[in-house]
Amino acid sequence: MWRYHVTVKGSDDELKWLNQQAQRGQRLCRITGNWYQFQATKTPVQLFSEYVTSEVATDIEASQPPFELVTKLQLKQPDVQVIYTATTQASLDVTSVDRQNAPLQLKVALAQRGHLMNVMNLRVVLGLLLAMILIYFRLMNDTWGGWYGLIWILFSFYPAWQASRIHKQANALRVVTQQYDDAWRPTMHVFLKNMAAPLEIEKVASIGQWQYVGQDHRGMYWYDVRTLASASEIKQTLQPALSRSVTVSIVSWLGLAPIGYL
Repeated sequence: MWRYHVTVKGSDDELKWLNQQAQRGQRLCRITGNWYQFQATKTPVQLFSEYVTSEVATDIEASQPPFELVTKLQLKQPDVQVIYTATTQASLDVTSVDRQNAPLQLKVALAQRGHLMNVMNLRVVLGLLLAMILIYFRLMNDTWGGWYGLIWILFSFYPAWQASRIHKQANALRVVTQQYDDAWRPTMHVFLKNMAAPLEIEKVASIGQWQYVGQDHRGMYWYDVRTLASASEIKQTLQPALSRSVTVSIVSWLGLAPIGYL
């Protein structure tokens, strides 16, 4: 059985989904792009995945008990392979694996997002060229033209919807890794009431780039923070640095992302 699923290859989200399929009796046996092939099994298994360089991956050809090699997936950007293994030992089901590969996951996510956006652009251009050909040879009437337009829009922008899902995962990875190169970060407006002294920005710098805006004589301070974190995540980060009497109010970003940005 084949199933189509878009997620960051080698990520925790992908591994969680694969193990959910395994619990339903569908074990992974092959991956081609975003298509996953499963085979029915009555033996419960636990799947694991890890990134390895191409040099190391060439040496991984056989299973290493208690793990069985399931499949390998070559990625181009970055040049690594994702190794998928499985075990039937119940004692390993709750094993905690310290992956520490968030920076590499971020690179994989950005590459997948870029690929999906390129697919969208290609479909848009090909759809326009086909429409011009049909109109030129008068092969399209009003009825067929309406249906063609609807199908073209759905077919062309479906990769953009997929890219938006990958983009959310990439944003979460940026927050974890603090790698914001080439990333557009919206500005959140943070108001702190009942403050006795200015906010010690260095204590909350992990959430984003802070900028002092102003204050009034009643103890309210206003800061702008460029971040990919949500309002709830900002409040959670601020909590240890503030006293209980301080009230936090956050106004969502008011700007727009650059045209064509995801």
